[in-house]
Parts: sequence; C-alpha cells; structure tokens
Amino acid sequence: MKKFLIVSGIVLSVLFLWLALKDVNFTDVSTAFANANLFLIIPLLLCNAVFYWLRAIRWSDILSPRYDISAAKLTPSLMAGAAGNNLLPVHAGEVVRIYLAGSQFNISNATVLASLVVERLMDMLAVLLIFSAATLIGDYPAAMTAAGSALLLFVFVVATICTLIVLYIDASVQFIRHRLKWPAEKLRHKIADQMINLADGLSLLKEKKLLIKVIINSLVQWLLLAACVYFSFLAFDINADFWLAVVVVGLIVVGLTLPTVPGFFGTIEYCFVLGLTAAGIDPSLAISAGIFYHIPQWFGVTVVGLVIAHLNSFSFNKISTELQN
Repeated sequence: MKKFLIVSGIVLSVLFLWLALKDVNFTDVSTAFANANLFLIIPLLLCNAVFYWLRAIRWSDILSPRYDISAAKLTPSLMAGAAGNNLLPVHAGEVVRIYLAGSQFNISNATVLASLVVERLMDMLAVLLIFSAATLIGDYPAAMTAAGSALLLFVFVVATICTLIVLYIDASVQFIRHRLKWPAEKLRHKIADQMINLADGLSLLKEKKLLIKVIINSLVQWLLLAACVYFSFLAFDINADFWLAVVVVGLIVVGLTLPTVPGFFGTIEYCFVLGLTAAGIDPSLAISAGIFYHIPQWFGVTVVGLVIAHLNSFSFNKISTELQN
C-alpha cells in the first residue's frame, strides 16, 4: 500500500506539473521574475511564521483538556513534522510528529493522532468556510457561487455530526459494538475505538470558550495563508482581489489531500494556475506567483524544522528505524 501511495504521488505530481506548465511561456516567466517585487518575500515569510505559531497554540489548546503542554514546547515536534512533510513521501511528516510528541510528553500515539484528526477537521471547516465566503462575495460564475453555498451547508452538517459524537459517544459506541450485525465484530470494535479517540480529541466542544478560541485560531491561520498567496499576486502586479487568494488556498488544501511527492511540488503550482487562469490571469504569471509562494516557504519551513530537530536531538533516521521495529 505504501509503495502504491508513493508511486501514485509521483504520477500525480508529474501530471499536475505538466498541467501547470503546458501553456506557460518560459520567456514570460523570466521577464515576470525580472520585474517582480522580491521584497514581498519578507511579509510572505512573516505571515507563514505566524501561521505555524498559531498552529502550535491551537495544538496546545486541543490537548489542554487532558494535558497542560505549552505551544513553545510543542513547536519542535510541529516544525519537525512540517519539515518531514517537505522531505518524506505520503505526508509521513505527520508520523514523525506523532512519534516525537508521544515520546517527548509521554502521550499515547492514539491521543496524539486524535489531536491531529481534530486539527484536520478544524482546518477543513475553516477553509471551507472562508472558501464559501470568497465564492459568495467575489464576482464569480453562478456554478462557483452554488458550490460555495453547498460547502456552507456541508460545514454545518459536519459540525453537527461532531457535536452529536461528543454528546452521545457512549450510546454510539455501545450500539456499534453490540447491536450492529455488520461489519465483522473485529472491525466494529476498531471503529468504536476510533470514535472514542475522536470524541476524546473533540472534548473541547464541551468547553465553549476553548472551542471559540480554536475556531477563531483556525480561521486566522488560513486567512494568513491566503495573505501569503495575495503577496505573491502583488509581487507580480497581478490584478486580483484577496478573495481570489482565498479560492487558491481552498484549491491547495484539496490538492494536498491527494498523494504527492515530498514538498508538494507540482500540486501547489497547478492549484495556482487553475485558480488564476479561471479568473483570466495569464498562465505564465500564474505559475510565477505559484513559484514565488511555494519555494521560499518550502525552504524556510524545511530549514527551521531541521534545525529545531537537530537542537532537540531528533533524528529522522532514528525515528524511521524505531517505527519499523
């Protein structure tokens, strides 16, 4: 399965890179970079740094009902995991993050995994929310507006399901384990165990102030990433509003759920081209903005993650060996 995901990631990344480059005039790309405002890399990287700091704060908040671990203490695991995603295939950086946090703070892998599942859920809801708002506020085709309305409904349904899981977890687990006749008993118990882990991670739903804090944090995170995209627009004097940057972020998030090569090369660039060309932007400018957005972030996150890993005696090779045992 792992080999299949790696091969699929390579194939998809090559396909996305070809789709991103097939209509590009490389002379125009060279000209675009020659005339670009490269100083905008500074606010782009600053927004990216705040993005990761907010992720550490949110992770601390998600764990806080059971563990009192500060954002500063969680940052090394977070950044090492982010560097791992840039260097290892099939999002293996998340495995690094689970291992490091679990071993450093004596937390079970299941608990750390549950916190990451909650993170992804919050990310999904936040991105869908701002993406829906962008499609409804921006001047986009009727089909995109309809998609935005449908996504808003989807956010509401998922939020309702998560609330019900927390409120009725005991009854739900008992029903799955003892009353369902299908699937097989072993699989039913696994599903029930995962629901318990998810409910444990979602326990913050019981604390309204903490939940509101996590939701606001998630929204600000993704608006900051949209700001990074918007700075890449400004660098090349692309005539597009902030809401189009939000749409591009939404496409990137969808793209990154697919198997990719380490660092997500090809996928992010194609999301830029897909989003900007739909708004009438020249593909050469679109790919230029995508490169401007992607490369500095990849380099910055990778270097910071590796330095932090080294300072904290984290070894990717050691982790990989222990995980295989």
